[in-house]
Amino acid sequence: MADAPTQPDLFLVGRDEAILLPTRFDRAIIDTEGSDVNTVFNVAATQGEEVVRYLQASLNELSLSTANGEALDRWVFDRYGLTRKEATNAVVTLQLERSGTDGFTIVAGSTFGTATGLNFITANDLAFGEGVVGPLFVLATADRTGPESNVAIGTITEVISSLEDPTTTVTNPEVAAGGNPRETDDELRTRAREFFVTARRGTKSAIEFGATEVSRVDQANAIEVFAPYQGLSIPGYRVFLNIADSDGQANAALSDDVQRSLVEYRALGVPVVVVPAIPQYVDIRAEGLQFEAGANTTQVLQNAANALLSVVNALPPGDILRRSVLLSTLDNINQLIVPDGALVEPAGDLDPSTGTVIRTTRDRISLNA
Repeated sequence: MADAPTQPDLFLVGRDEAILLPTRFDRAIIDTEGSDVNTVFNVAATQGEEVVRYLQASLNELSLSTANGEALDRWVFDRYGLTRKEATNAVVTLQLERSGTDGFTIVAGSTFGTATGLNFITANDLAFGEGVVGPLFVLATADRTGPESNVAIGTITEVISSLEDPTTTVTNPEVAAGGNPRETDDELRTRAREFFVTARRGTKSAIEFGATEVSRVDQANAIEVFAPYQGLSIPGYRVFLNIADSDGQANAALSDDVQRSLVEYRALGVPVVVVPAIPQYVDIRAEGLQFEAGANTTQVLQNAANALLSVVNALPPGDILRRSVLLSTLDNINQLIVPDGALVEPAGDLDPSTGTVIRTTRDRISLNA
């Protein structure tokens, strides 16, 4: 879209019109700052700029590429029926045990938490029969949204609610997963652009799209299974679907949600096995990096580390981390020179094991001159 005219542009247009028309104004008097005609032309140009801004904003709201915020929400919903994903709470299966023997029930809405103060609320009643000590399991949801609710295994150990049996203990045998931030404009645009591509259901992209329609799922990667037949490799009537939240992990509760949503996306009768992803953390190390003259070396290395972090953590579950991608990312950093052999780790392309997603953290990235 062409740039809209600004106040100076509109002033010049008005001045040129006044000079070309049979008026008594000349260029000098119009350009004299503070003259009556100069003031009138500037006021008119300023008013015109405001009208142009309003028009430009209205036109921007008519395009997927330029609409933002609420305007983008309206555009996507009006055309595709899609809504923006709001921030979500992590879900987790809690394991409860006790040493008492009297029967009692932990009612839905009971609270358990971490030592750091993050609480999880049970979704349904859990009854301990007389003499039953457990372990029994119940689904719980975090009381906060976002990635901070994706707590690690064994961290939910606090019994917050008052229970009839004080000997009851709690833990989480799997990570809490599904706590995602609110979907950004760019993420919503990307999902909207996939709408027509995935309209024909039963395809790889459609199955992945269906999985990410679950609000707690951020990434999905469908892998078709092949089987040997008379010396050939043919589709084996199975699909493995790796899913992950914004932290690159998932759990059984998230897998169940996705399994239910796929009825409208997978080919009827063809099983899709949902595999919750587990992060596989990798180290990245580069040595002997060089810089262009005058570069702020600290800032350049910081930019490079941030770029690597973004590229690696955007990989879908099951995707290979290729050295060529890492080298290309470093080569594109302004004022950074990457000599041959500078990338030490990883030594080769990394193919994640089944059910894992490659991830890294800032402290695992080492870049040195």
